[in-house]
Amino acid sequence: MHSISARHQVLAIVLAFVLSAVIFGVVRHRRAPLGTLSPAMLHKRVDGAIVVADGAPLMSRLQIAPVTVETIPHGLRVPGIVRADPRRTLTIVAPVAGRVLSAPYRPGDPIRRGDVLALLAAGDFDQAWADLAKARAQLAYEEKVVHRAEGVLAVGGNAQKDLDSARNDYAQAEAELQRAQNRVDSLAGHAAPKESTQAKTGVVPILSPVDGVIATTTLAPGQYVTDVTAPLMTLLDLSTIWVEAAIPEDEAHAVHIGENAQADFLAWPGPGCHGPLFTVDPTLTPDTRRLTARFACANAAMKLLPNMYADVTIDVPQPPEILVPKSALLMNNDALSVFMEIAPQTYMRRMVTVSYDEGDTVRVLTGLRAGDRIVTRGGILINDN
Repeated sequence: MHSISARHQVLAIVLAFVLSAVIFGVVRHRRAPLGTLSPAMLHKRVDGAIVVADGAPLMSRLQIAPVTVETIPHGLRVPGIVRADPRRTLTIVAPVAGRVLSAPYRPGDPIRRGDVLALLAAGDFDQAWADLAKARAQLAYEEKVVHRAEGVLAVGGNAQKDLDSARNDYAQAEAELQRAQNRVDSLAGHAAPKESTQAKTGVVPILSPVDGVIATTTLAPGQYVTDVTAPLMTLLDLSTIWVEAAIPEDEAHAVHIGENAQADFLAWPGPGCHGPLFTVDPTLTPDTRRLTARFACANAAMKLLPNMYADVTIDVPQPPEILVPKSALLMNNDALSVFMEIAPQTYMRRMVTVSYDEGDTVRVLTGLRAGDRIVTRGGILINDN
């Protein structure tokens, strides 16, 4: 009995030793660093190159790709401001002097093309209508004279010169009628009711030539307009606005007509607007030392108003640059490097300097050339540091 018990104790000790060895091996395997590989899988040459052995499983975990050269626009962020399109900013003046009968619109009121902005009682308009009536009557009379002269000449009752004189008088009357009609048209406006009773009594309508909004007005009923060059109203058509971007002088050389620009507005969060630059000033603004570049934005909802601030990003083209994935970079003694394939399954460390500003990729400033093949993923497995 005693011998059997002793054998059982020996067997238990052996099993415990074997189990401890297995557990130690598993733990050691799991805690081994990724870069710890069997010497049979790779070796380091005298020149520093690392050679991966034929058939090593490590090769399936390395991704190799050639270095490419790309041209990526650089986003230049600058302040901007909304401006009204000068070609859509209209100053309204009176065609004639007269007394204001009606001026119903106030600043901020929306208007449509053809709306009557004001009515003026004008003596000049009365005179224009009188001249037109006289010209019509004179033309009708001269037409009858020509017909009469033609009939008398046909029966031999007068000379050819009498008919020629009648025809000359008719041509002059026709020209006078055209002049009088043009005068009435210029005073009445492009869409005025020229033949209405109101127009014939000397009331001149001032019409809106565009859709838009009243920006300023100086009109009031009863006011007498004497200076036909003085602005009466300012109309803004804001269906399309301009965004002016202020470019710092040290970036002015990089901004050109045709480059795409994006504007975002703090007052109206959302997608903003974008478009190509259509003009770049040739000189800097003296007080800010900045260059003004402009692009147009659609504003159908009329949400964008003049003098709103904007954040503008201009896509400035950059020279061709080398881009590599960030996963290719390795940190060694506070320096960055990549592994470059110099021969099949042979890799050499190459020190690089980069610029971190391109998302998942980085721009390589020094250390690589286009066409170099580098390890883009798994380089840590052969990192010999």
